[in-house]
Amino acid sequence: MFTVTGCAHFVGMRDDMIAMVPPSLPSPGTLVTLTGVLELLGAVGLVWRRTTGAAAAALGLLMVAMFPANVYAATHGLIAEWTDHLVPRTILQIVYVAATALVARHHWSQTKVEEGERAPAGPR
Repeated sequence: MFTVTGCAHFVGMRDDMIAMVPPSLPSPGTLVTLTGVLELLGAVGLVWRRTTGAAAAALGLLMVAMFPANVYAATHGLIAEWTDHLVPRTILQIVYVAATALVARHHWSQTKVEEGERAPAGPR
């Protein structure tokens, strides 16, 4: 998902995404480029085990940070599909953020278990 949406920041939907940036934020084109790059980096980070937890957490925070653009689009007639309306988009966003939080938590708990298995036994 993050690979597809990250790519959409550069091709296909770029103009629509720039239009979604609330006017109170500076340089919409730069923000769309930045968030696209961050999504692509996050997608790569998810598949590399050493960075899975951090990438999932960062992507969750990124989705929270980008949510105002979805609200702006839904409340200013910039919607394209039913999923872009405010209520469905909000529900989807909650599901996506929860999923990234679960991945991060699972990864970090697994890492602690693995580190505990490798830790030398202390004095008895």
